[in-house]
Amino acid sequence: MAQHSEDTQPFLVAENISVEFNGKPAVQDISLTVERGEVVAIIGPSGSGKSTFLRCINHLQSPTSGTVRIDGVAITEGRDRHPNARDLAQLRRRVGMVFQQFNLFPNLTALENVMLAQIHALGRSKQEAREKALALLDRVGLAERANHRPDECSGGQQQRIAIARTLALDPLVVLFDEPTSALDPELGAEVLTVMRELAEAGMTMIVVTHEMQFAEDVADRLVFISDGRIVEEGKPRDVLRNPQHPRTQRFLHAVLER
Repeated sequence: MAQHSEDTQPFLVAENISVEFNGKPAVQDISLTVERGEVVAIIGPSGSGKSTFLRCINHLQSPTSGTVRIDGVAITEGRDRHPNARDLAQLRRRVGMVFQQFNLFPNLTALENVMLAQIHALGRSKQEAREKALALLDRVGLAERANHRPDECSGGQQQRIAIARTLALDPLVVLFDEPTSALDPELGAEVLTVMRELAEAGMTMIVVTHEMQFAEDVADRLVFISDGRIVEEGKPRDVLRNPQHPRTQRFLHAVLER
């Protein structure tokens, strides 16, 4: 059930999050706090539970147990507790998400893709939504592509449109799930540039990524997840260059030596 708190809790708290699929643990008792304006990068091997945990933060994946609290609004999941649709809508209003795949409507232009959710989710007028969409497309460097459909844009451009669409809902925090994994390095660099600018502007971000240089340069904190658990976390430079846990060491050796 959603609750409001006036205490000095961190901006975002994911507490004791666990997820089971068919009785098998995918995420095991993960807790993470994020301060307003902080950028947290999450790394780890494929299948380690990174994306599943990320999706729990806005309840695209319902945890088996645990609590998510964002800016004083808390959702608790457990055997005897299940959030209702109003509580979830209140939570998701605060959390934007950018996926690996762009999930744009192919029959709509870039401008229309960014306008649509504003009109239906926020009740903005078409004029308001259009002005906001144009400003955001300009912010991600795509003002000239406003009237192009997704299939007329490169993968990097499509992902930047998707970021603009997410920002159009004025989220308090944005979750990025491997946003460059479907892109070649050159197009991925376009997306990372936009993400760097968002971080510099003070956006609270949690980023699941394989982009180690981005994590070192942009993130305030790096979290390594393996087998559904947080194994190590700290300042990105420290974790990447001097990992303490043997599992982190093995993973980074395999990634950085490729």
